[in-house]
Amino acid sequence: MEDDGLILNLATTDVGSQAGAVRSKAKGGRWKDRLKQRREHKTQSKNQHRHFEQGQQGSGSVMAADITTAAFGKDKGSQQQQQQQQEVQQLLSEINKEMGSNANQSKEKNATSQGPAKGSANMQLSTQASRQIVSSLFTKNPDIPRLARDTTQEQKVSSNAVVDTSAFEGIGLDPDIVSFLKTKMEISNPTSIQQNAVPVLIGKQMVTQNQMQNQNSNNDDDAFNVDMEIDVEHDVFIQAATGSGKTLSYLLPIIHRLLKATMATSSKAPPSRELGTFAVILTPTRELAQQVYETAHSLINMPLSRNAGKKIHWMVPGIVIGGDSKQSEKARLRKGVTILACTPGRLLDHLENTKAFCVDNLRWLVLDEADRLLELGFHETLSKILALFEERARNRVRVLGHSTMATSLELPRRRINVLCSATLRDNVRQLADEALVNPKYVSATSIYDSADQAAADMRNRKRNRMMAEDYEDGRVGRKARAYDDDGDDEMMNGGDDEGGFSVPSQLVQKAVIVPAKLRLVTLVAQMKNTFRRQPTSKVIVFLSCKDAVDFMFFLLAHAAAEPEEDVDMVAGGSKFADDLFSNLDGSDDENAEDSDGVKDKSDKAQSGSVSDKSGPKLNDDDIHLDSTLFPGVRLFRLHGSMQQKRRTDTFSQFSKARHASVLFTTDVAARGLDLPNVTSIIQFDPPTDLASYLHRVGRTARLGRVGEAILFLLPSESGYLGLLQDKGLRPDDENMESVLKLMAKSEGVRKVAEWQQRAGEIQALLERFAVANITARRLAKQAYLSSIRAYATHSAAEKHIFHVRFLHFGHLAKAFALRETPNQVAMGKGNNQKASEAKKDKKDRRDRETALKKKPRFVRGNEISEFAVGDVSTYYGPRVKRNDSSNGNDNSNGNGSDGE
Repeated sequence: MEDDGLILNLATTDVGSQAGAVRSKAKGGRWKDRLKQRREHKTQSKNQHRHFEQGQQGSGSVMAADITTAAFGKDKGSQQQQQQQQEVQQLLSEINKEMGSNANQSKEKNATSQGPAKGSANMQLSTQASRQIVSSLFTKNPDIPRLARDTTQEQKVSSNAVVDTSAFEGIGLDPDIVSFLKTKMEISNPTSIQQNAVPVLIGKQMVTQNQMQNQNSNNDDDAFNVDMEIDVEHDVFIQAATGSGKTLSYLLPIIHRLLKATMATSSKAPPSRELGTFAVILTPTRELAQQVYETAHSLINMPLSRNAGKKIHWMVPGIVIGGDSKQSEKARLRKGVTILACTPGRLLDHLENTKAFCVDNLRWLVLDEADRLLELGFHETLSKILALFEERARNRVRVLGHSTMATSLELPRRRINVLCSATLRDNVRQLADEALVNPKYVSATSIYDSADQAAADMRNRKRNRMMAEDYEDGRVGRKARAYDDDGDDEMMNGGDDEGGFSVPSQLVQKAVIVPAKLRLVTLVAQMKNTFRRQPTSKVIVFLSCKDAVDFMFFLLAHAAAEPEEDVDMVAGGSKFADDLFSNLDGSDDENAEDSDGVKDKSDKAQSGSVSDKSGPKLNDDDIHLDSTLFPGVRLFRLHGSMQQKRRTDTFSQFSKARHASVLFTTDVAARGLDLPNVTSIIQFDPPTDLASYLHRVGRTARLGRVGEAILFLLPSESGYLGLLQDKGLRPDDENMESVLKLMAKSEGVRKVAEWQQRAGEIQALLERFAVANITARRLAKQAYLSSIRAYATHSAAEKHIFHVRFLHFGHLAKAFALRETPNQVAMGKGNNQKASEAKKDKKDRRDRETALKKKPRFVRGNEISEFAVGDVSTYYGPRVKRNDSSNGNDNSNGNGSDGE
């Protein structure tokens, strides 16, 4: 007998039993119906399983429909089956309601834990924004890799500290200079590089009698083995770690020998400025030249304790750099400059065009930061400068006798060339071969006779160090043999390793791996922690481009200066909020300007004085600004596009600052600058090469002082730590969460879960200011676009780490307090605003000129010259066509008048 329906065993108390009843194998009926039922059941069971795992709202209703369809199919005719269907639907509807209530509760819980408090100004701002989204900082971020910590930085003994075993008196400096260094400059002992370089540049070298015998075979073999001091003139290659005192290494011998020569001259021929320039110091940047000039000025103006009649007033320091008035520089060179600090381009210009520039008595030529000079492309300029100096030396008129300053025996008999560099790369060694004669290679540890000897000693020292590390780790010889295989090429090419570079051991290096969305708020937290730990800290923040410098300088100066009444108005949804969000899109306020740059009056009347609500603006004359986000902290900025006077004033004021200060800068301040008492270096944007990393961190931990250097990296950039590890520069890992938690704790947050909320509040504060302030919004867009372009300038060896395709542009926008999407930023004027305006003005002017040319010219009859030749009618405009009747009258009148 054949079945006419399906027998179902449905339970009404447990969901699991119902599911099991639905999945029971159907029996009876036609075989086609059973096959169709099994297929539908297989498909729907997959959906049912997926819905149960995801726990989505409304899944119960979907399951109810699926189960009833699969279970009953087309056979719904019987009353018993319909009753069972209704019971299943009623049961699953109750389950659906329970699942929906749980989902709503979980949503409310997540919104409470992740977002800001209900009713806050930030939430009301986000609900009013139609084209911008205030996203969460702690969602959809990439995983931060956990890397092994390096314990080699735990030692705190200064590797570039002053040497206690010697003194300036012992290396032969004049007593007046030694007294001035101790009393005014607070320098009691020389550093390692000064201890080795100063005696060589003074010209006094200790040799043994046996060494003299080797040079002269005619000496008696029974001579005593004693030390003696002889006068030897050598060019010098100075190689030392940054912050070790290289500037004083060459300035002290120059001042010493000029002072000695001044005392030895005859009273009948006193020295004067007319003798011209005795020393030229070439630097790669204007700031470094300014620093050398100020140091030389301090040493020259030191008081003398003896020989009161022999003052050194004739010694005058000078500076010639790009950006200053060339005429005033010519006037100073015409009067005479004894020690000249300069940049290569301006020096070559004066050598070729300033005839009054006297270098006949030049005794010292110093190439400071020679590797940086070559990186900036000054090799050809340096070659021309050296050729001109050689030509002037050959044409110099010799003066007989030794009573004048120009022929003093205390001065070098020829020009001494000094080359300072941190590496021994091939291009640096080529320049040394071209510029140096019989050079001595001076490092912080030894004095070498050749570059090969110096490189070999560095290889041996590094090999010994690596073998000691292998012995401690139980891997004897393995790393050393690997180094022996390729170490020669690395050293000859001046690899940026510990052999070519060295970092002070008291420098604490840290690396913070931060997702792009949290970069800005982590920077603020890091700076807050620094000033809380040491209220008088001086911090340098390195950025990749000048637009980012201007943006950070302006944002952190004014972000927390929002008026209190305006905050209340925004929280209440007042008209100010409408005005604030009416200018969200950059094109709204920029396209509303006419050709003269003035906004339409109707817009002003409608928005209620937009200029008043736009807040502060960035002024080029601002040397510093007081931060509203960090009370009591003064902010500075420095980049290559600033006017030279502003750059000089900024460098001087930041150097002399005795209170908490922050300098936002590009790599223009990374090389050679001695900025006193800098406690922290923050590399917000990673450097474009390893050499820049070393020079950046070298602005702190100078002369034995303790300092810290913090590197910000994205999760995709964590491989950069491996490159630093290979060079012996591995920073310690700093936890991003610990930085944010420490800031929140110092500001009164006690619950662990609230540190994220505090970070969100700071980010919202910065974003609100960037939205409300027109200048901040413009600077943010420019900085965003310029930083992406600068990111593409990393060297080819680092492209596998720093590549634009690894960036999340939407997340990166939050690092510049932007709420716009990347396409909205790119569609704006961005960094080409001035160029676009100039192009538009040029087009409008061209259109007006074209319209004037096409316009017909009408000339009055009384304006026609009496000397004009031809028909007078050609000077009038087009005549109106006359009809036939008027033509006859006109002809008759004309004929009649002619007859008269």
